Amino acid sequence: MKKVLLFAISAVIILGLSSCGNKKAENFADIKAKYEGKKFANCDEYIEASTEIIDVYIATVKKAAEGDEAAKKEFEEFTTFMENFDGDEAKFQAECPEKLEAFGKEVEKKMEAILPQLMTLMFGEMDLGDDFSWDETEDVDVESEEVLTDVPEEEVVE
Repeated sequence: MKKVLLFAISAVIILGLSSCGNKKAENFADIKAKYEGKKFANCDEYIEASTEIIDVYIATVKKAAEGDEAAKKEFEEFTTFMENFDGDEAKFQAECPEKLEAFGKEVEKKMEAILPQLMTLMFGEMDLGDDFSWDETEDVDVESEEVLTDVPEEEVVE
């Protein structure tokens, strides 16, 4: 009976120790500890890590938007940290472009959900007013265009 109990305790300890490395990151400190300086063996490993990083990034943005000061500091550090993986992304872009394209679409959907919070964090509570428009089809002021192109002929130098 003692041997069975000893075996069970040993198994629990071994499982506990082996699962520590696979624990999902919950904050920026976990992400940094888990992935800083890491080189990925293949595209799937890179996408798995990137998914985890993006999920923590999104959680951080949400917390920061709610006023969590620690999350605001983490948010500022995240951009620099994620730039470390640009080389890996370029490498895997050549190896598995289809997988990375599908991953990119997933990330885009996730980021769309937090875009208002992200914009607030990046630009603050800036009031752009009613005059600000992204509409590129808006008509150009024709009067100002005529002034620029209407030059008397005697002033034209040939």
